[in-house]
Amino acid sequence: MLSRMLVLAAALVMAPLAAKAADLVVWWEKGFYAEEDEAVAEIIAAFKQGSGREVELAFYSQAELPGKIVAALEAGQPPDFAFGTRISFYVSKWALDNRLVDLTDTVGHFSDLFDPDAVAWWVLLNQKTGQRALYALPMGRTTNHIHVWKSLLEQAGFTLDDIPKEWDAFWSFWCDQVQPAVRRATGREDIWGVGLNMSGEAPDTQNQFFQFLSAHDAQYVTQDGRLSIDDPRVRRSLIEAIGAYTAVYRNGCTPPSSIDWDSNLDNNKQFHARAVVIVLNDTLSIPNALKRERSEDYYKNTATIEWPLGPNGEAFPIFGDVWGAVVFKDGRHVDAAKELVRFLLAEGWLAHYLEFAGERFMPPMQKLREGPLWLDPSDPHRMAAVMQIATRPTQYEYIVVSGDWRYDLLWQELVWAKAIHRVAADGVSPAQAVDEAIARIKEILSE
Repeated sequence: MLSRMLVLAAALVMAPLAAKAADLVVWWEKGFYAEEDEAVAEIIAAFKQGSGREVELAFYSQAELPGKIVAALEAGQPPDFAFGTRISFYVSKWALDNRLVDLTDTVGHFSDLFDPDAVAWWVLLNQKTGQRALYALPMGRTTNHIHVWKSLLEQAGFTLDDIPKEWDAFWSFWCDQVQPAVRRATGREDIWGVGLNMSGEAPDTQNQFFQFLSAHDAQYVTQDGRLSIDDPRVRRSLIEAIGAYTAVYRNGCTPPSSIDWDSNLDNNKQFHARAVVIVLNDTLSIPNALKRERSEDYYKNTATIEWPLGPNGEAFPIFGDVWGAVVFKDGRHVDAAKELVRFLLAEGWLAHYLEFAGERFMPPMQKLREGPLWLDPSDPHRMAAVMQIATRPTQYEYIVVSGDWRYDLLWQELVWAKAIHRVAADGVSPAQAVDEAIARIKEILSE
């Protein structure tokens, strides 16, 4: 571990000095914990050694990386290779505007190793060519999780077997039974049953609303790509979904501060502080951050559990993403960036990254997910995540089925997160919040 940390430190120190002589410029999203950045630095060090190329590696936070890239594109000086979760909301427009390199031939036969839907996720339209092509390398995928403090649940007098499987009963259990019981048992009034983001500025709010949307069968884009938001049934379902989501806040079951959780790290911090009994999150970052320093909490005191059935008594698709890395056409070292893509695939470094980066993302390849690391029955989190992908369909992506890049603008603007915040913080009705969101969605899609 020390050697990997030294590699990281050297990479960060040398990047500015090597900038002028760089043969490749790589921008990567800074990780949520140290292992992620260490793994990236190790990859770049191995690439440099094998290729003889000088690489300028820069880390930017999740929030700042998209803006940095947009500004660099406007200045005509983008990085050659970039990877980050939030840049995914920009990739379809970059592809449409002919700003990205077609990676079809670069990935080549390695595309057969990926989940078919992971590749399809990044097959996008280029307006100049009029053709669709692979404009991002699938780097990792996520599924939506429910993490629970088993130790707090047991202090409240319950076990995992007591958790209801029905939708309404599930949420009532945490709010009406576990929260008061755990407060009595611990003598703490600052523990809440659920950690659920109500901020209008955090992507986690929107991510989790889409899970409620799926559970309530409120998809407003059909699987064949048609916008159905004017359908009265869809509107009713959206109102039910936003009402159910914000009821957690209105019933005093999530911390009052959740209306101000503007960072995707805020819910992580609340869970790590044992201030909430369960938390919802679309990566494994929350339990994985415990692994190094608090291994007993990771292996014994916490668990990742199944979602309940939906309000209609049936299983529903799980919200998830496929995160991609891109190569920019206006980068100064396109050939070197494509060489890095091949290096990640041919030399097994993509699999290495997903493992040694603390397993925050899961492999976008079924064969890797079926390996001993991911199907380790002694691990209370990884295997649960893999089994969820294997047994529950992933909620489909609106851009993929519609081909309309403007759906990314809805994510950039966090339309539904703002609607959630309107109900929780401003006290408007779910119906009013939904109607405001529908009006904004129509406006954006007509631009």
